[in-house]
Amino acid sequence: MVADEAGLHGYIEAVRALLARGGFERTGNAAEARKWDIAHITAYLEGRGRPDRRHTVHVAGSKGKGSVATLTESILRAAGKHTLLLTSPDLHQARERVAIDGAPIEYGTFAQHARILLDDPATQGWSYFELLTVLGWLAGADVGCDWQVLEVGLGGRLDTTNAVASKEVAVIMPIDLEHTAILGDTIPEIARAKAGIITGPCEVVTAPMRESALDVVRARTREAGAVLHAVPEECAIRVVSQNLEEQRFDLRTPLATYRGLQSSLVGPHQRENIATAVRSAELALERTGEALPADAVARGVRAARLAGRFEVLRRSPLLIVDGLHTPLAARRFRDTVEAVGVPRPRVLVVGMLAGRDIEAVARELLAVTDTIIAAPPASPRAAPAVEVARAFSSQGGLAQTAPDVPSAIERAREVGGDRASVLVVGSLYTVAEAREAILGITGDHALGLR
Repeated sequence: MVADEAGLHGYIEAVRALLARGGFERTGNAAEARKWDIAHITAYLEGRGRPDRRHTVHVAGSKGKGSVATLTESILRAAGKHTLLLTSPDLHQARERVAIDGAPIEYGTFAQHARILLDDPATQGWSYFELLTVLGWLAGADVGCDWQVLEVGLGGRLDTTNAVASKEVAVIMPIDLEHTAILGDTIPEIARAKAGIITGPCEVVTAPMRESALDVVRARTREAGAVLHAVPEECAIRVVSQNLEEQRFDLRTPLATYRGLQSSLVGPHQRENIATAVRSAELALERTGEALPADAVARGVRAARLAGRFEVLRRSPLLIVDGLHTPLAARRFRDTVEAVGVPRPRVLVVGMLAGRDIEAVARELLAVTDTIIAAPPASPRAAPAVEVARAFSSQGGLAQTAPDVPSAIERAREVGGDRASVLVVGSLYTVAEAREAILGITGDHALGLR
């Protein structure tokens, strides 16, 4: 067996063993999440020399945290930093969650660190997410990463990523009603959970959000002896141009004016995300006594890519995918569709996970089109297609169902015709299936995993 084949085989075996550990991400059982604690993770890290200890930017929130984490890492890397990026969930393969200097770790490296964790009696009872997070820290320590950007998995205070030794910057993205069975029934309750990543003196960067959420973040910032930086108050944006392919704009922060920034991430919300990432990178380096070079901002923003976030997979006929699961995310998708002028007619393919506020999402998306095809993503947590279709139909949409996502895309082409824009939205599982079907990507599902 050649080395690459051996690495792939080891990866498959490792992921299969990791998946067997379960946890909320695998089961969707809120009772499991309500028992979360990070004391055992902290104890493990302390006993092994704190492999998580490096300069850190930590990102929480309901929407945009993956974008801001990816953008911040890209900017820091463009500034010459040796970076570790931990994100979740993955689109196609588990190893995507751990990126070293912008690239997913190799199959063999993933398998090596997974085996170290799986064979350690101290990790018995750990969940899939806990193991993957610590795996990332081990991988970063192994290659000597000096900076890391961490995306919270769920919530904040009791999320595994919050076991990190220290942080320069805590970023709080917009708060929406999500995971209410775990985080609380109100915006302030959810904000309180997410603001739990503000642990001790650090810089706190807040994206545009509801005042009720910002009040909670302000209070937590004061308690922790941290310093708040609200992006809407500190930054200004001037749009130069925008279309389906890219947007260009000028950004002013308290430290600099960056002219002609260019990004493939489109939509008004991505401008806010970019401003948040730039401000986070500025403050992170400032705390270490460095200045952020303007050319690093331009290069980092231009280079950042986000698969599955308002991504054009095909131009003729047009097919766009976007991962969304909250009403806020749906509203941002709707705004972006209108801002960049996605042509009509438009056919929506929707696949959601159970436990989401599907009716609220449907209300936002019906402004995009009244033609909907619902399909279940390949996940044990998938919401039944008939339930999703019913949510749209009850509000006046023309909804039908398909047995799976690839079939729904084919049906959308038949329904809409050659000139229709097909918009595939919902769970990232849905987006991943669309990308694999259209682009021929081999994901973990094709390897017998998931």
